[in-house]
Amino acid sequence: MSHRQQNRRRWTTAAAGWERHADRFRRNTMPVSMWMVEAIAPQPGHTVLDIGAGIGDTGFLAAELIEPGGTLITSDLVPEMLSAAQRRAERLGIRNVRFRQIDAETIDQPAATIDGVLSRWSYMLMPDPEAALRDTRRVLKPGARVALAAWTAPEDNPWTVLPVLELLDRGYAEPVPPGPGQFFCASEGTIAVNLEAAGFVESEVEAIEFAMRFESVSEYWQVQKDMSLRVRDATAGLRAAEAEDVFAGLTERIAPYTGDGGEVNLPARTWVATGTA
Repeated sequence: MSHRQQNRRRWTTAAAGWERHADRFRRNTMPVSMWMVEAIAPQPGHTVLDIGAGIGDTGFLAAELIEPGGTLITSDLVPEMLSAAQRRAERLGIRNVRFRQIDAETIDQPAATIDGVLSRWSYMLMPDPEAALRDTRRVLKPGARVALAAWTAPEDNPWTVLPVLELLDRGYAEPVPPGPGQFFCASEGTIAVNLEAAGFVESEVEAIEFAMRFESVSEYWQVQKDMSLRVRDATAGLRAAEAEDVFAGLTERIAPYTGDGGEVNLPARTWVATGTA
């Protein structure tokens, strides 16, 4: 199975979980989305493209800022994610949005027609992020900006790494092979190099630290199983006793981040970046 097929399977399977936990993820990641939206400076009448939009929340923040007369294009490669985003837009009352299935490496959009592009945690998953950035620059109007996010190193992100470490240590998961994935653009300087190679100028790259908050370890564990295909696959065939042992081990790993009332606050760190076409 090619990387593209694996990626599509992962997000097709995970779409329901992402939709189920959309409100929590939106709250936790708001500092990142706000930075990105401010970076592209959306104005009334603009057309904004959200690439790899998932459940759509980053672009939805821009939608109200481009009214009146503006259009948000929420795009994803996976139809199930687009359907989830469409249901979410309807629930939030967002009407100036169109939904399109788009492959970011070959964007089906005329050149120089977009006033701003958002892509939160998407380019890092693509087989050729530089090619995707080149096509992003092609569709942007001269002087328009892209804003993106990509996770920093695994050790900066216990919110996503700790369950995998527990499963790896117990032999229930395999190490991730090198290549596109959550930490593909984690090394300092990688994003700036990709932006420059794609023809962007005036690039800026910063790091944002924030917290992933959950009411309990149990809630956190359920969210991980719902949203992460890797965790779901690794735990699907476990016997009850094995699953209990995994949860006990994870609880111990998370203890330094667990409050007296059982609430969980796990560190997260991401790069955010912008460049001008």
